[in-house]
Amino acid sequence: MRAELRPSSLGEILDRTAQMYRNNFLLYFGIAGVSHAAVLVLKLLADLLIYSRTHTNTVQYNRITLGAEVSTGLFSILPIAIAMAAVMHAVARNYLGDTCTIREAYVSVGRHWYRFILILLAMDTYALLPIFLLAILVGATSALLPAGTARALVIGLAVIMIFAGIIIAVWLLLRWALSIPGAVMEDLTVHRALKRSRVLTKGSIGRIFVMLLLVLAVMMVIQYAIQIPMFVLLWKSRGVPTLTTRIVASFGTFLSGSFVLPIYSIALTLFYYDQRIRKEGYDVEWLIEQAAMSPESHPSGSIASSTAGPGSLTPQTDPPGPTI
Repeated sequence: MRAELRPSSLGEILDRTAQMYRNNFLLYFGIAGVSHAAVLVLKLLADLLIYSRTHTNTVQYNRITLGAEVSTGLFSILPIAIAMAAVMHAVARNYLGDTCTIREAYVSVGRHWYRFILILLAMDTYALLPIFLLAILVGATSALLPAGTARALVIGLAVIMIFAGIIIAVWLLLRWALSIPGAVMEDLTVHRALKRSRVLTKGSIGRIFVMLLLVLAVMMVIQYAIQIPMFVLLWKSRGVPTLTTRIVASFGTFLSGSFVLPIYSIALTLFYYDQRIRKEGYDVEWLIEQAAMSPESHPSGSIASSTAGPGSLTPQTDPPGPTI
């Protein structure tokens, strides 16, 4: 059943997020679970590889473990980005009164799967690169300058700049928060999606910050609740992770990720539509489109179908030149 298209408060968006997740739990959990299963397999292989050898050197063991965690963390960006896009497509279909399946959701985003990965990478790189460079500057300053007042002042100034960079990075990530929904619903390339998000979030940074803060709080509670068995096993092993502990932790990460990813994706999709309604009158456009597509206005029964994603009234075209 299609939701009422009108401007909504944050409370209404969060209530609708919970309602849609409850009504379509198996669909959204299944979409997220498919992608997180790939991460789970990789983590289990890494666990077996680590514990298949006897590590007498604690430093060597810690290095191998850290390398495995970093590698799986970087790899997880690929399936998670695709899962977010697939969930958003399914949410858009449900929100506008249509049905969707797990296969249809992945097929719909499969043609441009690399875009969603590049969008996440671009967001993180553009926002976090200045902080990374400042951190390197602080380390270099600490190593090169002799101890004294000048060194302390330079390091203190750099630390303040890092905190300022964190604030700017959060602000940038909030401005680009609707990039993936825009890319899914309007078939946009990477940089066009980032620009589209800046337009939609203009003047609403505070609203989206509060919404995502509440959503992340709920996600953290669910994650910790699911991973309680891991904490129990770790406590019983006196803080030393065993193979059983790591396997349980991997399954806990799989379940928690599959549970919480749809919450984040649903909230962002609903906020995307709310911003389009507020800024562009999308609710009126949608009613006009539905009236034009009704059988009464097409006696011959011939109704043109759009090739764009859900929520896009006209296909988006890119300017001439190479696109990502």
